[in-house]
Amino acid sequence: MDEMSVVHELTLEHATRIENELELQNRIVSEDLEVARGIQQALLPDSSTLSADLEIAIYHKQLAEVGGDYYDFSQLPGERFAVSVFDISGHGVSAALIMAFLKSQIENATRRSDSPSAIVDWVNRASYAFLRGVRRYATVNFVVFSDRFIRYVSGGGYGLLVRHGMQRTFNRVGNYIGLRTKPFREFELPFEQGDVLALYTDGMVEALDAEGKGYTVQRLNDIIARHSEEPVQDILKRCVDDYTAFRAEDIDDITLLIMRRCAK
Repeated sequence: MDEMSVVHELTLEHATRIENELELQNRIVSEDLEVARGIQQALLPDSSTLSADLEIAIYHKQLAEVGGDYYDFSQLPGERFAVSVFDISGHGVSAALIMAFLKSQIENATRRSDSPSAIVDWVNRASYAFLRGVRRYATVNFVVFSDRFIRYVSGGGYGLLVRHGMQRTFNRVGNYIGLRTKPFREFELPFEQGDVLALYTDGMVEALDAEGKGYTVQRLNDIIARHSEEPVQDILKRCVDDYTAFRAEDIDDITLLIMRRCAK
């Protein structure tokens, strides 16, 4: 009995030591993730840097502490500006690190060109070997704004322009950053006072309800178009509320930007 008691005490002591070590490691990981989350949040741009004639509302939610969805604003020559939205494949820390890498490439590219296709092509070429090496890719929407038009590249991203209640969806080319070196195609749409533009990743539209039914792109686009005369923050809230009531759980990072051209 004494030997069994000793074995029991030693086993309990060993188990307690392992539990304490795991708790310490979990605390260290949690603290590191919290720091990483703060860094990633700091990398996201301030909407006040955008043009004064553009109203914007943003919903951005990572599935974990950090993730691979990302949006950015860029100042271009001639007092023009660009908005970009990216979705890196995968989740977590690795996707967040790739996001930071792509941000630096975008900053380099926007100093070299003001053409959406040229900028995205440059980022793709500069990132291709690295992304292939880590077996990742990124979808992209890159939009350059001028006085009355937008020029855009949509490589796997989603875009919707609403004018007088009518929907115009982006031409989505089958080319992602990091998959191939094929050039990206550039398109143009009118974008004038009162028009609404939405850019988003697939995290919201691919969500499922409790019965396995998909949320869908069309459902989101219809909500935006139906309420396009409302303030952009109200449009955004309607979208998020509808999605939240529909989905069984979040399954991916989510980014949704809604913008309106205002009078100068």
